[in-house]
Amino acid sequence: MAKTRALGTTITFNAENIGALTSIGEITPDSEELDATTLDSTSGYREFLQGFKDSGEVTLSGYYDKTDVGQQALITGYGNGEVKAVVITFPKSAGGANFNAYVKSFTLGAADVDGIVGFGATLRISGAVTTT
Repeated sequence: MAKTRALGTTITFNAENIGALTSIGEITPDSEELDATTLDSTSGYREFLQGFKDSGEVTLSGYYDKTDVGQQALITGYGNGEVKAVVITFPKSAGGANFNAYVKSFTLGAADVDGIVGFGATLRISGAVTTT
Protein backbone atom coordinates (compact mmCIF):
# COMPACT_ATOMS: atom_id res chain seq x y z
CA MET A 1 0.00 0.00 0.00
CA ALA A 2 1.40 3.38 -1.03
CA LYS A 3 1.83 5.92 1.72
CA THR A 4 2.00 9.67 1.27
CA ARG A 5 3.72 12.07 3.65
CA ALA A 6 1.45 14.83 4.90
CA LEU A 7 4.16 17.46 4.34
CA GLY A 8 2.94 19.75 1.56
CA THR A 9 -0.78 19.38 2.28
CA THR A 10 -2.65 22.62 1.63
CA ILE A 11 -6.08 23.98 2.51
CA THR A 12 -7.95 26.93 1.09
CA PHE A 13 -10.90 28.81 2.55
CA ASN A 14 -12.88 30.96 0.11
CA ALA A 15 -10.08 30.37 -2.47
CA GLU A 16 -7.40 31.77 -0.11
CA ASN A 17 -4.53 29.47 0.86
CA ILE A 18 -4.10 29.26 4.64
CA GLY A 19 -0.41 29.48 5.45
CA ALA A 20 1.83 28.55 8.38
CA LEU A 21 -0.23 25.48 9.31
CA THR A 22 1.16 22.75 11.52
CA SER A 23 -1.95 20.56 11.57
CA ILE A 24 -5.16 19.91 9.64
CA GLY A 25 -7.49 17.63 11.58
CA GLU A 26 -9.47 14.68 10.32
CA ILE A 27 -12.80 14.87 8.54
CA THR A 28 -15.06 12.61 10.61
CA PRO A 29 -18.53 12.14 9.13
CA ASP A 30 -21.11 10.49 11.35
CA SER A 31 -24.80 9.69 11.17
CA GLU A 32 -27.75 9.37 13.47
CA GLU A 33 -29.32 5.99 13.93
CA LEU A 34 -33.03 5.28 13.85
CA ASP A 35 -34.35 2.38 15.90
CA ALA A 36 -36.47 0.33 13.48
CA THR A 37 -37.27 -2.52 15.90
CA THR A 38 -40.91 -3.54 15.87
CA LEU A 39 -43.04 -5.71 18.09
CA ASP A 40 -42.98 -8.43 15.45
CA SER A 41 -39.16 -8.45 15.07
CA THR A 42 -38.26 -12.11 15.52
CA SER A 43 -34.46 -12.10 15.80
CA GLY A 44 -34.29 -10.85 19.38
CA TYR A 45 -31.99 -8.05 18.23
CA ARG A 46 -32.71 -4.38 17.72
CA GLU A 47 -32.85 -3.24 14.10
CA PHE A 48 -31.54 0.11 12.91
CA LEU A 49 -31.61 2.39 9.89
CA GLN A 50 -29.25 5.23 9.10
CA GLY A 51 -30.64 8.68 9.88
CA PHE A 52 -29.35 12.13 8.95
CA LYS A 53 -25.67 12.41 8.13
CA ASP A 54 -23.34 15.03 9.64
CA SER A 55 -20.00 15.76 7.95
CA GLY A 56 -18.51 17.14 11.17
CA GLU A 57 -15.77 19.68 11.72
CA VAL A 58 -12.14 20.19 10.74
CA THR A 59 -9.68 21.75 13.17
CA LEU A 60 -6.66 23.75 12.04
CA SER A 61 -3.62 24.89 13.98
CA GLY A 62 -0.48 26.74 13.07
CA TYR A 63 1.67 29.79 13.64
CA TYR A 64 -0.05 33.15 13.50
CA ASP A 65 0.98 35.48 10.68
CA LYS A 66 -1.04 38.70 10.45
CA THR A 67 0.08 39.11 6.81
CA ASP A 68 -1.23 35.69 5.72
CA VAL A 69 -4.29 36.25 3.52
CA GLY A 70 -5.70 32.82 4.32
CA GLN A 71 -5.57 33.42 8.07
CA GLN A 72 -7.19 36.81 7.52
CA ALA A 73 -9.90 35.09 5.43
CA LEU A 74 -10.60 32.83 8.43
CA ILE A 75 -10.90 35.85 10.74
CA THR A 76 -13.23 37.60 8.29
CA GLY A 77 -15.17 34.36 7.82
CA TYR A 78 -15.65 34.03 11.55
CA GLY A 79 -16.94 37.61 11.69
CA ASN A 80 -19.52 37.25 8.94
CA GLY A 81 -20.46 33.58 9.48
CA GLU A 82 -20.83 32.87 5.77
CA VAL A 83 -20.46 29.36 4.36
CA LYS A 84 -17.56 29.25 1.90
CA ALA A 85 -15.78 26.65 -0.25
CA VAL A 86 -12.93 24.70 1.34
CA VAL A 87 -10.40 22.58 -0.57
CA ILE A 88 -7.85 20.27 1.04
CA THR A 89 -5.14 19.01 -1.30
CA PHE A 90 -2.75 16.23 -0.30
CA PRO A 91 0.69 16.11 -1.94
CA LYS A 92 1.85 13.84 -4.77
CA SER A 93 -1.58 13.34 -6.35
CA ALA A 94 -2.89 11.63 -3.21
CA GLY A 95 -6.22 13.42 -3.68
CA GLY A 96 -8.01 15.60 -1.20
CA ALA A 97 -11.43 16.81 -0.16
CA ASN A 98 -13.86 19.57 -1.14
CA PHE A 99 -16.66 20.88 1.05
CA ASN A 100 -18.45 24.00 2.22
CA ALA A 101 -17.95 25.30 5.75
CA TYR A 102 -18.17 28.30 8.03
CA VAL A 103 -15.59 29.32 10.62
CA LYS A 104 -17.03 28.10 13.91
CA SER A 105 -14.12 29.38 15.99
CA PHE A 106 -10.84 31.23 15.62
CA THR A 107 -8.28 31.36 18.42
CA LEU A 108 -5.15 33.44 18.70
CA GLY A 109 -2.65 31.33 20.58
CA ALA A 110 -0.75 31.62 23.78
CA ALA A 111 2.50 33.54 23.96
CA ASP A 112 5.06 31.51 25.90
CA VAL A 113 8.62 32.53 26.70
CA ASP A 114 10.02 29.65 24.69
CA GLY A 115 7.31 29.42 22.02
CA ILE A 116 5.84 30.76 18.82
CA VAL A 117 2.51 32.60 18.76
CA GLY A 118 -0.02 30.20 17.34
CA PHE A 119 -3.57 30.23 16.04
CA GLY A 120 -6.36 27.73 15.72
CA ALA A 121 -9.62 27.49 13.86
CA THR A 122 -12.53 25.11 13.59
CA LEU A 123 -14.39 24.79 10.30
CA ARG A 124 -17.97 23.47 10.59
CA ILE A 125 -18.80 21.51 7.47
CA SER A 126 -22.17 22.24 5.87
CA GLY A 127 -23.44 19.51 3.56
CA ALA A 128 -21.52 16.62 2.03
CA VAL A 129 -17.77 16.17 1.59
CA THR A 130 -16.47 15.17 -1.84
CA THR A 131 -13.19 13.28 -1.94
CA THR A 132 -10.92 13.75 -4.93
